[in-house]
Amino acid sequence: MARAPKPVAVPEGGFRRIAVLRLSSLGDVVLTLPVVHALAARFPDARIDYWVKEEFRDVVRFDPAIAHVRALERDARRVEDLVSMSAELEDRDLIVDLHANTRTRILTFRQPAPVLRMRGQRLARERWVRARWTRPRPLPPVLARYAEALAPIGLAVEGPPRMSVGEEAERWAADTWHGWAPAGRVVALLPGAAHATKRWPEEHWLALDERLAAAGHARVVCSRAAEREALPRLAERIASAPGARWVVEPLPRVAALLGRCDVAVSNDSGLMHVAAARGTRVVALFGSTSPVFGFAPAGAGHVVLCRDEPCQPCTLHGRERCPRGHFDCMRKLAPGTVADAVAGVLAGPAGATR
Repeated sequence: MARAPKPVAVPEGGFRRIAVLRLSSLGDVVLTLPVVHALAARFPDARIDYWVKEEFRDVVRFDPAIAHVRALERDARRVEDLVSMSAELEDRDLIVDLHANTRTRILTFRQPAPVLRMRGQRLARERWVRARWTRPRPLPPVLARYAEALAPIGLAVEGPPRMSVGEEAERWAADTWHGWAPAGRVVALLPGAAHATKRWPEEHWLALDERLAAAGHARVVCSRAAEREALPRLAERIASAPGARWVVEPLPRVAALLGRCDVAVSNDSGLMHVAAARGTRVVALFGSTSPVFGFAPAGAGHVVLCRDEPCQPCTLHGRERCPRGHFDCMRKLAPGTVADAVAGVLAGPAGATR
């Protein structure tokens, strides 16, 4: 049994200079936002700086609770760079480490300020991958594990993540939406993921799009340019469909557009969490990973589809190919099942728990 965290005294007048560290990745950074907002609400006069890799800075740089984003450049992440950067944390009176990896431990080593650190769960996740016969329990949601880091100062964290995107992105999304004027309900399709075994097959996306079009729904596909190139048949279909659009834009614009959709269908990816953080209900498709790791989309109204194959999950983060060659976890997740889930979400009240 884990020991209760040692309480940390809150100074009279509260903390004034707070650093929050979560270096990567997209979905993980999104899920830290409730912690940031809880700190800002409890210590309204505090300056909150957020430390993150530069490729994920757009997740947090428009958040009104964050005074400054310390972006780690791609060429400045060696040990000697981190030791040098750690001097920037010496004037903080509270550090919240929501990554707890080697880099953040170097940054926080021997800092004078108290460090609140999330507890790692790698061994528990490894047990699901390598020793399912021991019948492990599902891990708590990542949102709860981040919130637990604030327990030593007696601060509770509430609510799902809510992501701000900035005025320019909101204007762009409004203009794009007005120019498109989609008819009926709008379904976002998010076919990308960092690893191949987390991606639903292209033929399934094609079949789902056909069903959605037949039901009268508009579709907007959001991805990176490389992901669109990897799905040529889907790209060709979307390009020729009057009720569909494919969007390749910077993250703030994509997030702003997702917030206008009625539902998003997504692989287990960072954009899955972005869509949920913009208030859009998600139908999440899990392949080689699993919601037992605690990474299901946060909030109410979402649907998680996972076949729970005997070999699933087979990895903590994803693979480049199915280790058994059959890829049943995604191949047998039928388009009809996903279409039914979308229909159920659209038929239910917004925010209904599923």
